[in-house]
Amino acid sequence: METLISSWIGVIPAACVALCLLTIPGFLVVMAARARLFTAVGLSGPVSATIVAVSGVAAPHLGLGWDVLTVSFGTVIAAAVSFVVGLIIARSTVVRSIDWKATRKSENVPEQTGRKLLPGAVRREAVSFGAVALAACFIGFRFLQIFQRPEFLSQTADNIFHLNVVRYIQENDEGSILTAGGVQGNGPEFYPAVWHSAVALVADTAQVGIPEAANCVNIAIGCVLWPIGAVFLARVLFGSKALLLLSTGVAASAFSAYPYLLVDWGVLYPNFYAMAFVLPAVAAATRVFGRNARGTDREQISTHIWLLLLVIPGLTLAHPNALLVFIVAVLPLVLGAYVRCGVRLFAQQHARARLGKTALFAGVGLLGVMGLAVAWVGLRPLPLGDFANTWQPYQTTAQAIGEVLLTTHAGRNAAWATAVLVLAGVVSLLRERESRWYIVSYLLVASLFVFASGVENSPARTFLTGGWYDDQNRLAAGAAILAVPLAAQGMVVAARSLTHGLQRLRVPVRPAAAVASLIVLGTTFVVSQDTAVRPSVQKAMKAYSLGPNSDIMSTNELELYQQIEELVPEEAVVAGNPWDGSAWVYMVTGRTVVFPHVQTLMTEDRAIVAASLNRAYFDPQVCQAVDDLGIEYAVTSEELIYLPGNPANEMYPGITGLDEAPGFEKVAEVGQVELFRITACD
Repeated sequence: METLISSWIGVIPAACVALCLLTIPGFLVVMAARARLFTAVGLSGPVSATIVAVSGVAAPHLGLGWDVLTVSFGTVIAAAVSFVVGLIIARSTVVRSIDWKATRKSENVPEQTGRKLLPGAVRREAVSFGAVALAACFIGFRFLQIFQRPEFLSQTADNIFHLNVVRYIQENDEGSILTAGGVQGNGPEFYPAVWHSAVALVADTAQVGIPEAANCVNIAIGCVLWPIGAVFLARVLFGSKALLLLSTGVAASAFSAYPYLLVDWGVLYPNFYAMAFVLPAVAAATRVFGRNARGTDREQISTHIWLLLLVIPGLTLAHPNALLVFIVAVLPLVLGAYVRCGVRLFAQQHARARLGKTALFAGVGLLGVMGLAVAWVGLRPLPLGDFANTWQPYQTTAQAIGEVLLTTHAGRNAAWATAVLVLAGVVSLLRERESRWYIVSYLLVASLFVFASGVENSPARTFLTGGWYDDQNRLAAGAAILAVPLAAQGMVVAARSLTHGLQRLRVPVRPAAAVASLIVLGTTFVVSQDTAVRPSVQKAMKAYSLGPNSDIMSTNELELYQQIEELVPEEAVVAGNPWDGSAWVYMVTGRTVVFPHVQTLMTEDRAIVAASLNRAYFDPQVCQAVDDLGIEYAVTSEELIYLPGNPANEMYPGITGLDEAPGFEKVAEVGQVELFRITACD
């Protein structure tokens, strides 16, 4: 344990930079809109993502590079706009606000002064931050176990792309999501690279390597942004009682599918980042469309609408998958608000007024349906007519339903603690008129998981889950996220029942409540960590390494790649089999590689190089391709290759045996890893 923690001391400044970057811009902008403290904290993550994304797109057009000053400039502008919007809202509603206060006085409703509210408000905020801190400690310990050391990196195919995108942003001094896909060598392309832009900023600002920056950003997301969003939604849905908030903190660390799964499987770092914003976005939507919103004055409603508009871009641009989860989650909420408006409309007695409002009501409904259809189709990663599913179901429908009930996934052991608590939370919400819609939200997302994991391949299945690549892992994370407030509510129900039991044993009320709360919180933590989290963490640890036998890049390969920065000119291009780790030459050195990913699009020239580079001395066609691509060097490795037995590994026979082929001069060697200069085409 001491060794585990000591290895991370050197990157504490980078972790602080990551936390500040991911929260402070959004916090300042929301506060500028005259929002309350914890609202600003709760929405700081997604609004910060909005600022980072928009700043990255705007910076090149303003002649700015990609650094902290650019994001600071964007934050100042966004805060100024938010302040002006808040001022306009306040002034436009001042008359109605005065009338509302007069009504309260006429109804003999006592006004609560700031002095009377202060102790309660301080206590509420303290407990909220305490709940976040509790979750941060639990999740942080697990993340340190998963990542093991700051320089370790996930040795998985998707991470080749993610870390190379970070280097691409650094090399081009441009954090735009409109060009980040250009890392594949096919020209500027859109990619939701807000996570990558943030990692690049942390690496440059804190002067750490890309793997260290990535791990620090992920720790900030999982340990801080995620529990903040969960606690914020719990407060909006169920209130701010201390037990509920602390229960939310424990529940946020209790599910294996989030936050742990998405830093293991894939890895899906952008999804991991964006999914942390789903619950705060749902909270913002609840403030606008919920039943309690009717009792809120117009100024607050207008402010909440503005805050929701600030949240949506960050949620979407971090990764569209999260926006789809949000849409499904708030669908019952929005439909409920729409139906209530319709009921009030048709209850009006004046036919002429009702006719005009009916037309508006129908128009809004039609626009809503059209918007949903456009989002559902437009955010699909594959064309609507493409039913060649990326991921196939792995179980029967009955088994998938069983996994939902047992709050597990991927054939893992049942998570009994959270399963019982989620069920108790659902039952308790059936009696809550204001929050009952949330049960439907959870069931809708859980049903999508059932379709992805347990329904046979069909156009209907792909239409419903194609927005997530028909991938059960992404939807398992979505279901777990929405289950957290339900589990927290279930813990409150369990503590209440245990308190009543202790009272029957003649234990006084307050001691009984305290003991019951500690028992429920402690039992949930211990059982969930042992049955669900610990096995998930142990599995995730296997992906993170940097040693002699690492799956993609070994220590020998890293050592040679670090020499390339001195041995290879900046304009030179390097060839190599991406399956043996050479795709990360770009991440380590910034030198362009022909094959930056294991799924690099094969052009005619690339195919020639992959098949016949070692014949360059004899085949003019190979030299022509080498010249066209600007290749001057090649890397080979006889060490372990990623996913042995995969036929794609064998697509690069031309980048083998270079030490025996004429026209290749060995420049450097570390173990079985070698760097050659191509002289055959001189």
